[in-house]
Amino acid sequence: MPPLVDLTGQKFGRLTVIARTENHGKHTAWLCRCDCGNTVIVLGSNIQRDNHTTSCGCVQKERTGDANRVHGMAHSRLHRVWNAMNNRCYRPYNDNYRYYGGRGITVCDEWKIFKPFMEWALSHGYRDDLTIDRINNDGNYEPSNCRWITIQEQQKNKRKRGTALCQSAIH
Repeated sequence: MPPLVDLTGQKFGRLTVIARTENHGKHTAWLCRCDCGNTVIVLGSNIQRDNHTTSCGCVQKERTGDANRVHGMAHSRLHRVWNAMNNRCYRPYNDNYRYYGGRGITVCDEWKIFKPFMEWALSHGYRDDLTIDRINNDGNYEPSNCRWITIQEQQKNKRKRGTALCQSAIH
């Protein structure tokens, strides 16, 4: 077994190693203080070798904070529209990806989180009988390029794809 390397005082991401603690089985464990103030016990292999653990968990909470906060709209049509918009642009398995993300259409950073999209939609005429439309069919999903229109108006906004026609935006 290789000699134990003293990690006391070393910093890994947001974690500063304070002291060695009781082993967890065969694994060396360390008491660490996170920049946010919390303390956490981390296996040495998780911070030293693969940097698997770099905070007490606060980084993950920050990353998912707004995206996962309860907004009461998870089962709403508007949330499905938002989800479909993101899937068309970022999920290669989506049937329509090639017409959106595959040709460079993206969703603005602000709208990658549901709440700002919801606030824009509700303040710009969203109704359950309307669909999101990109004004410039080659432009991205962003406030200055989107509006809410009827399905009948949407049907007029088709561009030719070979011999098939398609909508500029679905739902």
